[in-house]
Amino acid sequence: MSEEELVRVTSVEPFYRVVEDSRTHMTFSLVGLSLTLEDGGEFTLVNIPYDVAEAIKILNDGSVPPRRQSIYTFLASHEEFKELIGRTLKRVIIDEVDLTTGLYTATVEFEGSGVNLSVKMIPSQAIYLAMITGKPIYVTRRLVEMERKMNEEGEEGGEGETSF
Repeated sequence: MSEEELVRVTSVEPFYRVVEDSRTHMTFSLVGLSLTLEDGGEFTLVNIPYDVAEAIKILNDGSVPPRRQSIYTFLASHEEFKELIGRTLKRVIIDEVDLTTGLYTATVEFEGSGVNLSVKMIPSQAIYLAMITGKPIYVTRRLVEMERKMNEEGEEGGEGETSF
């Protein structure tokens, strides 16, 4: 995929919200990632695993991981692992969405020893790998524009923010 088709992510921030469904009066927690884009825009991923959000928060804050670590906080403190993955991980691209389920997919590109490999992954986990190895994260322009359009339509309809 060419660079012109991509928007680079400049920062990743987890968020946690308590949401009430006005129809059912049920309350639930929403965990997501807010991706700041190089063009000044924002791209949002919701319903991400809580442990990934917490590990990204720890990375961003530079705080000490909890005594009882997740696999994510453990891997972030394992220098040999980060170096090994970082040698071949080229970039992460959030490039697909299933409109039926609202689930995004990321392509993680590896390159090394003359071999190029692309692996489809859960975006939040792919983002985490890129963050601990210092590799770039991108979103396709097509998905960015799709989200912007959906948000504009949601605002016009009085329904508030629309997202997957």
